[in-house]
Amino acid sequence: MLNKVQLIGFTGADAEIRTTSGGKKVATLRVATSRYTKKGGERKDYTTWHTVEIWNQGTVNWLESRGLPKGSKVFVEGEIRHDRFTDNGGQERFFSKVVVATPQHEVKSLDRPEHNEAGDED
Repeated sequence: MLNKVQLIGFTGADAEIRTTSGGKKVATLRVATSRYTKKGGERKDYTTWHTVEIWNQGTVNWLESRGLPKGSKVFVEGEIRHDRFTDNGGQERFFSKVVVATPQHEVKSLDRPEHNEAGDED
């Protein structure tokens, strides 16, 4: 079985880094990808926003120390996961995210490739 997602896009904000109750750090990035169509000589852009959850501790540490500012071009490789939750109104909500959690997954800056020193620590 294979669950693999690759994205090239732009960050929508700085990474948000938090610590779980178990003491593990996790980072969340918002990444925008886009596609376009051309009809009658007119270009129409379609943007899709992706939530990227990063559990690789080396990558989280790299983001914490060097950062990826808003508008940075990035390559993300991970797996897609679908989750659900119940909102305050009692309605069940569904969402998808890209999870970077194994040594085979990665996040790379395409703006500053010389700074891609994220390790694969867990």
